[in-house]
Amino acid sequence: MSSQNQKVFVTRVKNLDNSIVFNYIKEEVGSYFVEIELEKVQNVADSTTLKRKYAFNLNEKSGTLFKLLPANEKKEIFCSYTFSFTKGTINPKVDYSINYLLPFQKNKSIRVLESKRFNVKPEVWKNYLVYSKTRDTIFAMRKGIVIDIRKFAITNVADANGQSLPDYRTEVIVEHADGTNASYSGLDEKSLFVSLNQTVYPHSRLGIMDDITTNGEYSFRFNVYYFTNEDSERLSSNNKIIQRSVMPFFLAQDGIQKLNNENNFIATYNDPAISQEMTEEEKEKYLSKNSIHF
Repeated sequence: MSSQNQKVFVTRVKNLDNSIVFNYIKEEVGSYFVEIELEKVQNVADSTTLKRKYAFNLNEKSGTLFKLLPANEKKEIFCSYTFSFTKGTINPKVDYSINYLLPFQKNKSIRVLESKRFNVKPEVWKNYLVYSKTRDTIFAMRKGIVIDIRKFAITNVADANGQSLPDYRTEVIVEHADGTNASYSGLDEKSLFVSLNQTVYPHSRLGIMDDITTNGEYSFRFNVYYFTNEDSERLSSNNKIIQRSVMPFFLAQDGIQKLNNENNFIATYNDPAISQEMTEEEKEKYLSKNSIHF
């Protein structure tokens, strides 16, 4: 695999003892999943049990993936290989103990609606949708790193002359320490407070809702998800890798709870929720005795 936009490189190194080590270099922030397939393998120890396909989650900038030993130490190992990579962590160990914050200003009252994907059950994937009469500031739900900021087209709209024009929304993706991701969709591209590779904390400002309206109201969607390659009858998809929603617990004014469709919640925050994943140095920097600073 080779391209100008390649983010992951896999190389092999031959050692003096004729063993081969496969290494990787990751040139972009965020996690990646890589699959390596071996072909035409000769002179490898334990060839009957040798795996032909390897899969790894890549979290560091570089490292060693695996090593092949020769069956005959006096001869070289011969093999070819191919690899492919996908952004994200596959089948991460989700930390369900984390309490998320609602992505709105404190004391903001919201009504949460569920937005689903066609032919996918809501226990597998769903967005949370909120309408607002004002263009609210959107805040981070959990500590993480901004790994993607992207625009996407939505249903075309017609201008004054009846000509169909594309309309675009902006989405910010934040990766968390446990390999899950948060999607914040419906932000104004010109009113973002974050950039790629930036670390954000619970209740850090991300941006302002865009000016696209539905029946006179602005809208915003958010979701917490991870990538999986599991084989399930509930997944109506031909893709090898799909998104699965987490549906975590959120801190609201009336307690910690899961978000239910068509229910109302009031956003809030407190020191334990904001500092739950901070290092001691971060706590000293961002928290004081009586107030929270960003």
